[in-house]
Amino acid sequence: MQTWTPERVIAIAPDAAAAAAGQALASAKKWTGKGQSERAIWGLCQGSGKEPYQARVDLTEPAFKCSCPSRKFPCKHGLGLLLLFAKEPKGFVAVAEPEWVAVWIAGRADKAEKKVERAKAAVDKPVDVEAQAKRVAAREGRVSDAIAMCRVWLEDVMRRGLAKAQTEDGAAWERIATRMVDAQAPGLAGMIRRIPEVLASGSGWDVRTLDLLGRLHLLLLAGERIGDLPPDLAVDARTALGWNQSKDDVLVGTGVDDSWVTMGQVVQGEDRLRVRRTWLVGRKSLRRAMMLDFAAGSQPLEPCVPAGSEFEGEIVFYPGRAPLRGLVKSKTSERMIDVDLGPAADASIEEGLCRYAEALGANPWLTCWPLALANVRVAQDGKRWYLVDSEGYGLPLKQSFVDAMQLWRLISASSGSVLTVLAEWDGERALPIGAFDPTNRVYHDLATRWVA
Repeated sequence: MQTWTPERVIAIAPDAAAAAAGQALASAKKWTGKGQSERAIWGLCQGSGKEPYQARVDLTEPAFKCSCPSRKFPCKHGLGLLLLFAKEPKGFVAVAEPEWVAVWIAGRADKAEKKVERAKAAVDKPVDVEAQAKRVAAREGRVSDAIAMCRVWLEDVMRRGLAKAQTEDGAAWERIATRMVDAQAPGLAGMIRRIPEVLASGSGWDVRTLDLLGRLHLLLLAGERIGDLPPDLAVDARTALGWNQSKDDVLVGTGVDDSWVTMGQVVQGEDRLRVRRTWLVGRKSLRRAMMLDFAAGSQPLEPCVPAGSEFEGEIVFYPGRAPLRGLVKSKTSERMIDVDLGPAADASIEEGLCRYAEALGANPWLTCWPLALANVRVAQDGKRWYLVDSEGYGLPLKQSFVDAMQLWRLISASSGSVLTVLAEWDGERALPIGAFDPTNRVYHDLATRWVA
């Protein structure tokens, strides 16, 4: 059975309100009939109704089910039950599963078996090559039209000037972004939606805006000449435009076996979706990897490897010139980090930025990169905060991090000493998402979750 900590449970919460409500229920006096089996835990929690709510958790994923009417998943009762288990596992006696738990577990096993059967049937089903080719050709035509439309629009923006662009209201940017989505080029829409934010980003906005517009221009050029590009660069361009590759197609490839450390996670809203980026680094291969997950509306994100954990396994990467996005193909021996990253970390800020520059040179549409900075400390200069290494180089922190409690959690974790800080770098600012204290061998989750 996996080892659960309160930090791991909080990372599963669908939003901050659910996390707070779950913590309020993580008390033994709130629960009766608690128990555990090899696979599950369960308990009864009295709510506003006559009968107590039946909460159960399948620890193998985890998966949750509760008889309460909440539409959040997991609900506060499931979170509270798992939090209590993480804090007081001895309070859950090993007994036979009650019927309402056993039936649910059996149903999940049956669904999993049928899912495997459906996947096998889909693989065995003959592909209608002609129909598939028609669908691809139709989309390529729409994307080509989107590229032409976006080029005319971009040239108009540049002709009118950036000062004029600053006066545009949000609806103007959203209109052209929506047209890109309708033309099945969501990658172009995403870049356009970032422009008003950069225009309003304060000192240096002009340089940042030109950089973003330059990358957009480069993507349009690549899209227009995609047939002439080297295959790996063409894959990166198509991905940046918004083409997706099937997970099943990726998983048939050969992966990288390693001891993978989960550096941290970022969950944020993006075009009516919740997007989760989970960053990992391999101890032996030194490879960086990003797990990317999406959930629409109130749908829950799929369970994933928790921040601060480590596992032996294989990660297979999506193709490209500098492969970064990956999928976990196999996983064993999951545990919490208790040893510093060693050579897998960036020995200095300069080394970390060199890794980033190399990846950016290969894929100019790279939007973020994981830094694993060894032996850094937090420093303040006026109103700005930095991560500073032993050579005196500093990286500015994102203002959203500085304005949040995470900054003080990082300062508290360091206690004046150096840490290995794990951060997401966007080319301008660092967003710390985790830190490892090599002296006390403790991981601190610093992720900014539930960002609107």
